[in-house]
Amino acid sequence: MKVSILIAFTLISLSSNAQSDSTFNKKQDTIKIGNMVIVGGNSVIEGNNSTRRRNERRNRKNEVTIYSFKDTLVSINDDTIKVGRVNIINKSEGNASFGQKNWESLFEGDFKKTKISIEKSPKKLKPITTNWWIFDLGFANYVDNTEPVYYDASPFLKPFWIMSNDLKLNNVKSSNVNIWIVQQKASLYKNYLNLKYGVGFEMYNFRFKQPISFSNTPGNYMFKDNIIFTKNKLFVQYLTIPVQLNFQSNPSNDKSFYASVGVSTGYLLQSHTKQISEERGKKKVNGNFNLNNFKMATIGELGIGGIRLYGSFNTTNLFDKNLTNFDMTPFAVGVRFSKF
Repeated sequence: MKVSILIAFTLISLSSNAQSDSTFNKKQDTIKIGNMVIVGGNSVIEGNNSTRRRNERRNRKNEVTIYSFKDTLVSINDDTIKVGRVNIINKSEGNASFGQKNWESLFEGDFKKTKISIEKSPKKLKPITTNWWIFDLGFANYVDNTEPVYYDASPFLKPFWIMSNDLKLNNVKSSNVNIWIVQQKASLYKNYLNLKYGVGFEMYNFRFKQPISFSNTPGNYMFKDNIIFTKNKLFVQYLTIPVQLNFQSNPSNDKSFYASVGVSTGYLLQSHTKQISEERGKKKVNGNFNLNNFKMATIGELGIGGIRLYGSFNTTNLFDKNLTNFDMTPFAVGVRFSKF
């Protein structure tokens, strides 16, 4: 019976007959809707209308009638709630349609002028939310501003010219994979504006088109090779901390639009090359290769609901410019699999 009364009052607030400025208050044995008062115990209905100060009282145990100022809005008895032209019938537990939660079987009446909606209460927003194990998958590349240089880094090889075409990448096979251990979002203003931060690993696979090789011998030099590779890549991994300013259009709706922009800083954890050729088979070389140990990047993300895109653009060189003449700034774009 209590559930029926709650459904009735929900329908009253949604019905076209309800007053737009009504308020709902409940104190122990009294419920107030707008200027109507329902008093428990003796089922007393009161209103402020001058022509109807006190509506009909009914002392029967299981029946309450609530009147509007013109027509009856709600009538409740043992197994039926009447709202305007609509009857809500409490069917037995053994009824198949009730057991299947067929809502239409619970309603009878004229629906042409009646709007019924069932809404979830807004989710409770937290000042700080935490998300574990976020995964990124995207494409990687770099902007190559390397000037043609006469390269003489190794005492074992003749000097040679390095051109920008020598360092071109296979765009389709160059990838970026990130695994963020944890990310948090702290509300700055009612969950619309947030500070987003975390920690994780960024991994880049740069696939070269030309037969470029790297050596881990003293000098960590790079050289032009004389064989054809079916696979030739440079792998780098960073421990990275991103910090972003996040905006969400509707914090209570997981499908709302959001955007983030910020910066990240990373430290080089490991790097290696991996090559496959007929002459040498599979070959892996670990080394620093004169790479820059630190990286800085501008980062951002856009999303609507579960569709999330990310991007990053380095503001530092991939290589240490004090040790090489290479000038390459990596960037990546892709899809992020995350709760926020």
